[in-house]
Amino acid sequence: MGRRIRWIVASAGLAAAVLTTGVVVVVDGHRAATVAATSPRAPDAPDTPDDTEVSPVASTSEVPYPDLSSVAREVSDAVTAASRGTSVGFVLYDRESGKELASLDADRPYYTASVVKLLIAIDEVRSDGGWALPDADAVEDLTDMLEGSNDAIASAFWEQNGGNAIVTRTAALIGLSHTTPPADPTQWGMAKTTANDVVATYEYLLDEVPDDVAAPLLAALGDARNPADDGWDQYFGIPDGLPGRSWQIKQGWMILRNALVLNTTGVVGGRYVVVLMTQQPPVSSAKGRAAVTAGIRTLAPLLTRLDAT
Repeated sequence: MGRRIRWIVASAGLAAAVLTTGVVVVVDGHRAATVAATSPRAPDAPDTPDDTEVSPVASTSEVPYPDLSSVAREVSDAVTAASRGTSVGFVLYDRESGKELASLDADRPYYTASVVKLLIAIDEVRSDGGWALPDADAVEDLTDMLEGSNDAIASAFWEQNGGNAIVTRTAALIGLSHTTPPADPTQWGMAKTTANDVVATYEYLLDEVPDDVAAPLLAALGDARNPADDGWDQYFGIPDGLPGRSWQIKQGWMILRNALVLNTTGVVGGRYVVVLMTQQPPVSSAKGRAAVTAGIRTLAPLLTRLDAT
């Protein structure tokens, strides 16, 4: 399949499609669709809530956690201070204790942008109810799709493996409660998911997919290159906000005329799953990335303290 995909992608990119009129959509740097401009935000996009749900986890007897009551709010405040009017979905999960440490609007759906490539990759290595790596060329394609967030390869897998069915069957496999395919089946980046569902996806990849099958996918996430294959600076959020720590990440970015979608997601230090999903006003990409990085940066002292417990 890998060689066939490379022939396909030589002239491929995300195909433009008309949903209605008015708004140009760019997914990870590529023109993707047009969306109606009748509202100040994208259709079905999350509204900026007046009262957001913050779910800290209290200190427990099993692990002497520091006070976590303000963690999610500090992340959100740092993001919105840098980019006013931003909607935030956030989860910090500790794999060592099996506990969610903090969250904010973790079940609010956001556009996935390239985070959906996690589902595309998992779907590709599962067939007929079993797990197996595809041929070497296809593994190379999967690696490029994850390391460089390569859109053309993602589009080829998407078309080849059933488009929206990829999201539907992988969400059912993992047990994702709030992950849905895009309204336009040609636009994979406009699938929707939540911070909680992204955490569950990483947990599934780490704990349920056989090690030999998961290994090249996890290696690719750990070798995410910068810039991405479309020239986008993808070292925002986790990579720049938590310097000196190892990570396995899948970033997402999508530019709408009336919004900027930026998601940073991944496993940090092999222990913490960190997911920060944002929909921002139409700010510059540099300002948007800086806002996401500011939010993640607030976690650095906490993770240092937790590592010492």
